[in-house]
Amino acid sequence: MNYLNSILNIRFVRPFVAMVLLLLMTLSSLNIYIDSKLPDEEKIRDIELQVPLKIYTSDLKLIGEFGEKRRTALNFNNIPKHYVNAVLAAEDDSFFDHSGVSYAGLVRSAYRLLTSGRIQGGGSTITMQVAGNYLTSRDVSLFRKIKDIFLAYRLEMTYTKEEIFEFYVNRIFFGNRAYGIAAASEVYYGKPLDELNLAQWAMIAALPKAPSSINPLVNPKRALSRRNWILNRMLSLNFIHVEQFNLAINAPLTATYHGLVSEVEAPYVSESIRRFMIQQYGLDAYSEGYEVYTSIDSFTQKAANLSVAKGLQEYDRRHGFRKSTNINELFPEDFLKMNLDDQLKYISKDLDNFDEPSLVKVFNFLEEFTETNRRFPGIVLSAENGLKVLLKNGNIVSLPWSEKINWARPYINENRRGAKPKSYKDLLNFGDLVWIQKEAITGELFLTQIPDVQGSLVSIDPNNGSIKALVGGYDFFLSKFNRAEQSSPLLGSNFKPFLYAAAFSEGFTASTLINDAPIIFEDEALEEKWRPRNASGKFFGPTRLREGLLQSRNLVSVRLLRDLGLEKAISYAQKFGFEQSRLPSDLSLSLGTASMSPLQNAAAYSVFANGGKEIEPYFIERIKDRSGVIVFQREPKELKQIIDPRVAFLITDILQEAAIRGTARKVSELERRDFAGKTGTTNDAESTWFTGYNNSLVTTVWVGLISPRV
Repeated sequence: MNYLNSILNIRFVRPFVAMVLLLLMTLSSLNIYIDSKLPDEEKIRDIELQVPLKIYTSDLKLIGEFGEKRRTALNFNNIPKHYVNAVLAAEDDSFFDHSGVSYAGLVRSAYRLLTSGRIQGGGSTITMQVAGNYLTSRDVSLFRKIKDIFLAYRLEMTYTKEEIFEFYVNRIFFGNRAYGIAAASEVYYGKPLDELNLAQWAMIAALPKAPSSINPLVNPKRALSRRNWILNRMLSLNFIHVEQFNLAINAPLTATYHGLVSEVEAPYVSESIRRFMIQQYGLDAYSEGYEVYTSIDSFTQKAANLSVAKGLQEYDRRHGFRKSTNINELFPEDFLKMNLDDQLKYISKDLDNFDEPSLVKVFNFLEEFTETNRRFPGIVLSAENGLKVLLKNGNIVSLPWSEKINWARPYINENRRGAKPKSYKDLLNFGDLVWIQKEAITGELFLTQIPDVQGSLVSIDPNNGSIKALVGGYDFFLSKFNRAEQSSPLLGSNFKPFLYAAAFSEGFTASTLINDAPIIFEDEALEEKWRPRNASGKFFGPTRLREGLLQSRNLVSVRLLRDLGLEKAISYAQKFGFEQSRLPSDLSLSLGTASMSPLQNAAAYSVFANGGKEIEPYFIERIKDRSGVIVFQREPKELKQIIDPRVAFLITDILQEAAIRGTARKVSELERRDFAGKTGTTNDAESTWFTGYNNSLVTTVWVGLISPRV
């Protein structure tokens, strides 16, 4: 018997020992190899959160934010306990007990590998997810899984559980540009994480599994199912009481998109600064946490926004209601034969058919139009008994008839409108495209239209060039073309002060007489006979230059330019920033055929406002990096004197009188004596201007017809 045992020991024990030794050597070699391929686990502290570019007014109100990701970090002690438990229930309920790897999870993962023949996700602890998301590759492979396991052990030896949990929840993607729980809370609920309830915490905890498809904004049914599964898990793990569970499981989904909320609307400003930052700092500008502090004053900017929008809308409405596109042909034939009630039921059913809704052409048409929170397009379904309008999201809004619609007399031509409407059916038919406006305060909906004219406004401090307000058009989201900076409309009579300043610099005085009488020019540059005339059609004989400018007499200006000489006028105008190529070399220059952007025009008038000094308009006061270090600071510049201060004073004095009894006399309604003002209009009112100023602010406004050039 002893002999037999000895034989067995020799035959089986030695090979077994050898196999064990071989296995240990293999594992040791594998460990050394994998360890050499692993990144340093301490590098995770060096992974900086991507922080978007933010732009502020001079009084520290947010204008805009640019960046692919919205991120904010929270310390573990500031994370609500219920949210921690919701994450544990969803991802790794034994996180605080294991050493970085869940063996049960690995067994499940191995089983899926054997049954499916391929590596799948799953089986990962929170620690392994941190390793996989931030330190190893993103591919799904056996080698990557092994690396995650080894690195998870190292992370657990290097960091506390609380730190690893922080790494996870502060960096993971939650959809809609939100990275980290703090950003997710703001994006989906519009408030900090600690102000949410249990149902909302469970909803956010549900998102990392599939932030695009299990998303309350995209797929509410799947999101609700995942949220409720997490709540059930929390109950089974004794993380919550039955009463808490019952309250949360019956709570409706309350998530809505809370994107960037600007405190001040200045999109043309923020877009200009965005372009500048990309030029200076490259694409890192989107992620390195730069903060740009501008010269924009929030009160002035808000007033500018309101003035431009209100002015263009009122002008447009004075010309009546314009019928828009009709898209009857995009509706299915069977839909057109239904009554309104059946159409509404049809729309409701059609929206559930995600594969191929029969109204897809209608919704695709509406998708082409950009909407805002306060104005959106729709298609008329009925104009009987009020207005029923189909929106691009499938909702149907009802608008009762209101006296506010009295403005909507049908447009006939520039000078004629139709009869005052008594109901919507006097204006609209089934299938018409309409625009709906939402009252900012009351939320009331009413019919509106997009103005057929455009406008811009710029306000500058003439003492240093800082831009206090800028509006580049009626609506940035309808047209991103910045008319304040990128357009160059003809100035019309807004050019005349520069001509008169040139004359005063050459010895003419405010009392110099110029004959306001008919004149005919045969100018070779103009190619034909030219008969300029005053806007009133009248002639006033010998006229002092003061009166000629404040009443904007065309014939006085033409004769003044002829007497002064084109060369002198053009040379002098360039002192104000006019490009020579935009100054015609003929007598039409006297009536404003020079062109300039509204921003440049405001800068040019600043010379009169500040006593003859040149200014350089600017937005940016300073730029900070993510650490709060100032990387750019605008230094005050000494202004250069470019025209005689006496000339600047004289022009201002005349234009102050024009604001009382001249072409700018509308300004007198403000009951201020310090304002100077000058109007400007080109032929057929294609462009109209007003520039007003005192010694602390210059504002120029342009309104004109929509065209690519302006």
